[in-house]
Amino acid sequence: MDDVALMIGYRPFPWIKWCWSFITPAVCMGIFIFHLVNYKPLTYNNTYVYPWWGEVIGWCLALSSMLCIPVSILYKLVSAKGTFKERWAHLTTPVWGHHHLEYMAPDLRALTSNAPGTEENKVIIFESVM
Repeated sequence: MDDVALMIGYRPFPWIKWCWSFITPAVCMGIFIFHLVNYKPLTYNNTYVYPWWGEVIGWCLALSSMLCIPVSILYKLVSAKGTFKERWAHLTTPVWGHHHLEYMAPDLRALTSNAPGTEENKVIIFESVM
């Protein structure tokens, strides 16, 4: 929540974290499961039933955008080195925040000898997310 407070300028209520973490994903999953349980073939004007291959094309188009994040997570987990616990910890650790010089307060930046923005010391910070 500290990162959110830095981005929006104030600290949101704690129930927002619960909404982002649990309530919204549960509602979305519930809607998706409800749709799967009550599935009926797509019809037009209650007279024309669309062919199965048309629905397959529609589902492929929908899943092409929905599966990008889970597939990339699985790829990163499989291709990383170490035990599963080490891979998970490495992939879920943020790489930005207070440790970067560009996010420091201006008064702290002035105390740092190689802070970005000082005329005598131009610094380029490179960091890999891998």
